[in-house]
Amino acid sequence: MIEAGLEFPPSARRHVVEAFLSLPEELRPTHESVNESEIGSEIRDYSAFLRALEKRETGLFLKNIAVTYDISLAGQASIICSCFLDVNPFLVKSFMVHMATARPIFGFACAPEEREYRNRVTTKQGVNTIESWVGRDTKKYIPGLYWLTLLPAELAEKQGVSLSTIGETALEHLELEGQQHLFRFYEKPEDWRSAGAVKELCSSLPGIFDVEKARPQLESAKTFLELNTMVNTWK
Repeated sequence: MIEAGLEFPPSARRHVVEAFLSLPEELRPTHESVNESEIGSEIRDYSAFLRALEKRETGLFLKNIAVTYDISLAGQASIICSCFLDVNPFLVKSFMVHMATARPIFGFACAPEEREYRNRVTTKQGVNTIESWVGRDTKKYIPGLYWLTLLPAELAEKQGVSLSTIGETALEHLELEGQQHLFRFYEKPEDWRSAGAVKELCSSLPGIFDVEKARPQLESAKTFLELNTMVNTWK
């Protein structure tokens, strides 16, 4: 299983769903549902589905037998797409290239374990174990560098990060339309544990979130209130 995440501006909902519906057959959703556990109803008429989408006030799940796309629609907040793909990694690269046509603010694809390592902190307070997501706010920084990282030039410039510097470390760098840049940092998703160069790059570039800087502070929190305050500064 490979996890992918994409963030889009709230005004792009139609373009986002159109991009999902025009994916290659192996990746294209065939059903839509209101929750993750149900297969839902078959999408037969794309035009009618897109018209209904304009009035929708809640998120939705798009899926086929091998993929699940969780699309969060929340007013004027960014559209967040959490994607789970049980397919060949080569197809995930095709997925990222295709979704770049919808002009995401940021995107990634990686093993779920890498995602948790780079953006999740676990702290213990007495008998309680508290898990917190951190570093995901693209207004503050680039959330991280992952097996596949989709980074628009606009976000890199905003955070003061050189695309050429990132490209020197990446195994592969594709320059896509709309000034979207897709980087691949290691051969296979599971190779992330031995990718020391990526860890060093995150620590050396202030515009990229580095969990190693947040983890010691969060682990030092003595109370839940103190931890919550710290998490908010690293969200």
